[in-house]
Amino acid sequence: MKNIVIIGGGTGTSTLLSGLRQFPTNNAVIVSSADDGGSTGRLRQELDIMPPGDIRQCLLGLSYTEKPLQALFSYRFNQGALAGHTAGNIILAALEKALGSNEEAIKIAAKILNVRGQVVPVTKFPTTLTAILENGKKIVGEHTIDEPRHNGALKITNLKLNPSGPANPRALRLITEADAIVFGPGDLYTSTVPNLLVKGIVPAIQRSRAKKILIVNLMTKWGQTNSFKVSHFVQAMQKYLGPKGLDLVILNKKIPKPAVLSQYRKTKAKFVEPDPEAVKKMGVRVVSADLLSKNNHRKVKADALQRSFLRHDSKKLAKIIYGLVS
Repeated sequence: MKNIVIIGGGTGTSTLLSGLRQFPTNNAVIVSSADDGGSTGRLRQELDIMPPGDIRQCLLGLSYTEKPLQALFSYRFNQGALAGHTAGNIILAALEKALGSNEEAIKIAAKILNVRGQVVPVTKFPTTLTAILENGKKIVGEHTIDEPRHNGALKITNLKLNPSGPANPRALRLITEADAIVFGPGDLYTSTVPNLLVKGIVPAIQRSRAKKILIVNLMTKWGQTNSFKVSHFVQAMQKYLGPKGLDLVILNKKIPKPAVLSQYRKTKAKFVEPDPEAVKKMGVRVVSADLLSKNNHRKVKADALQRSFLRHDSKKLAKIIYGLVS
């Protein structure tokens, strides 16, 4: 059975996991420890715990339990002192406090949800992400970068993580044993790249014999990937992984409907234009397909964060990845 390791987190990764679970693979996720927005940020600040949000979503993506129990972990309160919090985040926070260990908390939550696979934080402690903009200004905090209050037209030229290491030994082991390492889908500079800033992670990826695969986002993200084409995503990843750090890119070639594009224009997001020939010149193989899901995501009213409502078709995406490793 092939070992597939996803480096990312959030809804994009959870969507991919829901597809991969249909195939005979060992699935694991390495998630960032820099998340500090929404419910996660509040719990992290008030209780001094590891960020639970991405962990919760990835556990749900790997869960084989009854739907009511999954609904419990996904439920978001819309009033009172708990407004904005998900029950799953609170459960993970309570487990970490009761057991004195984030890893033990994840282990118990995985048992509750009948998880098949692993969810591993890239470090054993919370971290803080800082973006350096083209004008030299520093933006501190994952959430502040993700939903910019500064001039989002300014490019991100570099990212820093504090503390920057060491990496979680379990994450390094997963990378070493992987048959495929998948980056994304997810926000480039707040979900994917932060993992690569942790000391030890990139060298482990470079030594790994796994196929290194980038799943390019469907839409750009204001403040992060303004006007990016597919080749720009590849270029950004190669900056951190090295020029030979990627073997293959999976991109969506289907343009969303005009009404959908119109909705995205409200958040200054655009369709990520495929430029496969430019990618090939960078020494990276391209797999192009219609990867748009027919089911758009509906945001819960109590959720204060911006969410993308377009999703990749999890089954199509998983089928491509399984075909590459089988």
